[in-house]
Amino acid sequence: MRSFDHERPAQPVMGPPWRIILNTVLIFFISQAIALAMVSLVHGFIYPDKSLNLIDSVSNQFFYILIAEILAAGLAIKLVRVRKLSLAVIGLGRRPIPKDLLMAAGGFLVFFGLAFVTAVVINILDPNFNDQKQNLGFKNINSGPEKLIAFVSLVLLPPIGEEILVRGYFFSGLRKAWRFWPAALVTSFIFGLAHLELGSAGPLVWAAGVNTFLLSVVLCFLRERTGALYAGMLVHLTNNLIAFGVYFK
Repeated sequence: MRSFDHERPAQPVMGPPWRIILNTVLIFFISQAIALAMVSLVHGFIYPDKSLNLIDSVSNQFFYILIAEILAAGLAIKLVRVRKLSLAVIGLGRRPIPKDLLMAAGGFLVFFGLAFVTAVVINILDPNFNDQKQNLGFKNINSGPEKLIAFVSLVLLPPIGEEILVRGYFFSGLRKAWRFWPAALVTSFIFGLAHLELGSAGPLVWAAGVNTFLLSVVLCFLRERTGALYAGMLVHLTNNLIAFGVYFK
């Protein structure tokens, strides 16, 4: 079991922190751009006279998310392989074990408690803050199969791709050079910033960013304590599952 800030960080074998941050940001934008380009290309070939509408097309949005998550995870793993390192450095060095399930259960309870307390405090300061509505996409779902596609896209794929890139490559890379809390807070701040999406009414959904920041702190803790990504993936999946149930109720 790993310790926290009283433990001296190891040597930055994955590269200096500035390069880890730069690589993560580049992977994020490159994977999104390539996914959009590929979906646009196929859409244009099948429907040459119809412009691409990513949000309103269930199939287009599914393939966009699928390609982006595969690329994000694949590029992160590629960077590790290029440096001739084991995948253990990003939390993929072993198979899942029963302890991961127990740690995930505890981690989710901690996250739920943090999110609840934070929501209560923020609601006292700004009653309108928690009323912001997230835009998860998949607006035109008209059948069971389409809802299943949305489920795979929103609940199953992100916990794999995002955990490998963010808690696997990003946090682990920073952790090799920094102590736990600086690495976890920087990782969580950037992860939360990436989730400051536009709501249905237009303004940034700050509640989504705050909630994602808290989630990431817990996920970094699980990555630290278990030495792997599996418990964090389970917590991430559970959070997305609840959000999916609320959004598509």
